[in-house]
Amino acid sequence: MDSEENERVKTKYDNIAGIYGVVDLLIPDAWRRRATSFAYDRVLEVGVGTGLNLPYYSDHCQEIIGIDVSSRMLDKAREKAAQCKTPVKLEVMDVQDLRLPSGSFDCLVATFVFCTVPDPIKGLKECYRVLRPGGRLILLEHMGSDKSVLRCLMNWLNPIAVMLLGDHINRNTADLVTGARFGTQIMEYLLWDIVRVIVAERTL
Repeated sequence: MDSEENERVKTKYDNIAGIYGVVDLLIPDAWRRRATSFAYDRVLEVGVGTGLNLPYYSDHCQEIIGIDVSSRMLDKAREKAAQCKTPVKLEVMDVQDLRLPSGSFDCLVATFVFCTVPDPIKGLKECYRVLRPGGRLILLEHMGSDKSVLRCLMNWLNPIAVMLLGDHINRNTADLVTGARFGTQIMEYLLWDIVRVIVAERTL
């Protein structure tokens, strides 16, 4: 684990917490609603940020634990928690090192998170660990395109995106999910093949 890169990600989100609501203007409500519609029972949301997903969870969820590396982002999320139909608990925590019992969640949600996680495979393996067998991993994520021309463009732009935003825009997140031993059940394309909803299952 690259502690320097981890600290860089944390500092970035601490610094932009006050203006992160602008992100809500860029992401259609329908995308968030679609991703959270797959959640049920006990839910862990990693990279909960300022809580932009919290108003969209349904009453099929019994409890939501939201974690983020940025305490300042979580301060903003507490304001959104009041709009959630489900009890919400927020904690500072890193998806690469979840201080949570194995097999303790029915669902795990992450939206636009694994493009910034320094070691995404380590994070996904931790997600696998804390889900119960048969539990769901639900991702709303942008990722590298399968189309050759678009993929080449994204590869060219990726160093700029990492330098400016800390986002790896060309990650093949769908393959990373498979590499972490999840079985994919659903994949929906929302913006060409760049933005997708992935619903995967912990198989063992």
